[in-house]
Amino acid sequence: MNNRNLKMSILCISMTLATNIKAQNMLPADWQIDFHKAQSVCSRGASRHSTISTLLSWESQGYFAGDGDCTLSTSFDIRNPRLQYLLKVKMQCVISSIKINGRLITGMQKDQFVTGKDTPTTVILPKGTLIKGENKISMECSELGYTGGMIHTIIDLRPVNDCNKERLNMSLPTDNHVSLSDNQSIVTLHYRATRNGTIRLRVENDFHKQLLDSVIAAPQRDSTITIGLSRTCPEPGFYQLTATMHAQGYTADAQWLAVKPESVKCDNRATAGFDDYWSRALDELAVVEPQYTMQRSDSLSAISRRDVYIVSMKSIGGVTVRGYYFVPRSGGPHRAVLQLPGYGWGFEDVTGMLNDDTDRIELALCVRGHGLSRDVFNPGFGIPGIWGYKLYDRDSVSYRGIYMDCVRAVDFLCSRKEVDGRHIGVKGGSQGGGLALATSALCHDKISALAYFDPFPCDMRHQIRIRTICETELKNSLAYYGNPCTFADVMKIQDLTDALPFAMKISCPTLYTAALRDDDCPVHGGFTAYNMIKSPKKYIIFPNDGHIEGFTHDSIIMEWLDNTLKK
Repeated sequence: MNNRNLKMSILCISMTLATNIKAQNMLPADWQIDFHKAQSVCSRGASRHSTISTLLSWESQGYFAGDGDCTLSTSFDIRNPRLQYLLKVKMQCVISSIKINGRLITGMQKDQFVTGKDTPTTVILPKGTLIKGENKISMECSELGYTGGMIHTIIDLRPVNDCNKERLNMSLPTDNHVSLSDNQSIVTLHYRATRNGTIRLRVENDFHKQLLDSVIAAPQRDSTITIGLSRTCPEPGFYQLTATMHAQGYTADAQWLAVKPESVKCDNRATAGFDDYWSRALDELAVVEPQYTMQRSDSLSAISRRDVYIVSMKSIGGVTVRGYYFVPRSGGPHRAVLQLPGYGWGFEDVTGMLNDDTDRIELALCVRGHGLSRDVFNPGFGIPGIWGYKLYDRDSVSYRGIYMDCVRAVDFLCSRKEVDGRHIGVKGGSQGGGLALATSALCHDKISALAYFDPFPCDMRHQIRIRTICETELKNSLAYYGNPCTFADVMKIQDLTDALPFAMKISCPTLYTAALRDDDCPVHGGFTAYNMIKSPKKYIIFPNDGHIEGFTHDSIIMEWLDNTLKK
């Protein structure tokens, strides 16, 4: 959309009282990124020289941990270099040095994503560091860190005791950022400029196609600008909005908008032979003697409100899988929930389940390669890892066995007299979400409720275009094995283990919880699956959550499962 069309979309401009004031930042949001060696980024297929935004995560811009040493740099203007200036920095990476105009300002800074999110490194610049006019700042970085979509970056330079109160933020018309009609596809820019400035508004879809890049005048005042996006974002899908105001300094904001998510469609249907592939796997599992065992854990039971057991069972290929089994101390039979793990998670922390005294059985299953079930099959989570393990062989890929582990766990629950077999639910997020979708379909006659959060592997042909580092990860795993087949062949096998085609086979009530900022398992895949489910269903979108934050809504999910399983 050009400037003329954008101006035609402006619905109203009104004077408002500024709230949530942000002071100016002399540094822009856009930075140059330059990797020192080409091999630094070859593992991710990322650009060696590019522009990145500090408003967005590394992952959404094609970078990830292990990409190697790089330099971040940008230029900025200073009007009064005689003032004393304060620099604050907090990044999801390791910083070995920060320089301004070639002068070293500070040395080594650790990745502050996990710890110290609210404690940036603070440095008062030495006198004479800045010059009037254009200045340059550079940072030597490495180990670009995982975020899951939510970032806590601060790169802020301003005068000490700065009283300038410029600010910019965006708001969307609904609390969950969902637009179900054209009159809800709007964004309101709330700004305060202490001098005449401009606002640069950019919109792109989740497939990284830029749809709008336009500059709007921001006169000196407190004001709002409301912009219609129905022409910019006409198709059902998910849209990233960034806005940067440049007046006295820079202020910026980023948000996501979901447009008619219940109409998001996927043209990827079940690959030829999909049903036969899984029918043969089920037949192979059926002839494996389960050999169930239960061993009460006295140490865990002593600190739990339920009795806790370590259970084991034989799955396809003769692999033993195990899990934590929580049984109420009251009389049964009880409803039950099968908890399925995310990628790399083996229920190492079961505190929440230990403290839960709900009249409900839970089985936290460690599928092969995870937690208690890593003793025989353990390819890890690097390259090739669980996902890339023998990805060239349709009968050896991990998820063929992992899905059967989940089916065997349902068999276990159905075999137990303390379990009410009419009321079994399944729950999982991330990889666990993909496992939950597949399990609910493969055991559709035994599962009474499904709750899943942003699933993986799901709609993988779109996933590799949205989270682009996934494609390179698959190619690296293929190279690990000496490239025994083409990438196209790999994707045909990925089609067989994709959870998406299972969705149309689900027959139980379903809850989907979606984190709109999730760029680990983007919501596109979760909604393409959701929209194929024909049974009663509902979704909840958390607009300000990323992948990690998406796991913090257990109380909502478990309440829904309990209420659904009681019916």
